[in-house]
Amino acid sequence: MCGDTEDTVDATADTARAVASTVGVLAFDVYGTLVDPIRVWTRLQAYAPECAVQIAELWRQKQLEYSFRLTAMGQYQDFEWVTARGLEYALAVTGTSLTGSQVASLLAQYDDLETFEDVRAGVAALVERGLELVAFSNGSPRMLDAVLTSSGLKSCFSQVVSVHDVRAFKPAPAVYQHLLARVSRPPDQVMLVSSNPFDVIGGMAVGLQAAWVNRSGGPFDTIAEPPPLVIASLGDLAGA
Repeated sequence: MCGDTEDTVDATADTARAVASTVGVLAFDVYGTLVDPIRVWTRLQAYAPECAVQIAELWRQKQLEYSFRLTAMGQYQDFEWVTARGLEYALAVTGTSLTGSQVASLLAQYDDLETFEDVRAGVAALVERGLELVAFSNGSPRMLDAVLTSSGLKSCFSQVVSVHDVRAFKPAPAVYQHLLARVSRPPDQVMLVSSNPFDVIGGMAVGLQAAWVNRSGGPFDTIAEPPPLVIASLGDLAGA
């Protein structure tokens, strides 16, 4: 097993070097890739200590599910609306009753989510390599400006691309086409960097290169093969 792990690491580094040599733009997903939505459980502990993690996980699950369903129906509400509805559902399922100010506090936490441990150093190293980095997210423009500013990452990105401009959510093909239009690059010169398999699959479906950030070591979605480049941290990509 030890030998297999080393071989995998070497193969990942080789693949990353090969792919990075052809890429002009790295497009980073934000929620779940750069910042951690589940960490809101630390704020929830003050309000619902016995089910803080459960609420946080249900909240994220429903947030994504609602975005998928709205897009499938050809309808749109921005990510702030979807996020609020997801929290409502999580509180209802767990039988948690909060005051209006407590709910407002939790929603405000989305403007100040924690980055994953590997993000700051990894992004800084990629910037030093001279690569163009953009943020590409389901978040509304206001939400993205707030969270990227609070995390200190905003200056690392040449632009922030929100799905709000096309009024559909990932993984709708239109949002990836919008990204390509904004960066003025063909799909084979743009690499999507995301920890969300549905996002990776959506990007690859329109021809983007992709790196799946698999910090947990979990399985990829079974409706498609994972991309050639699977990394455990942004440092793996930056060190290529």
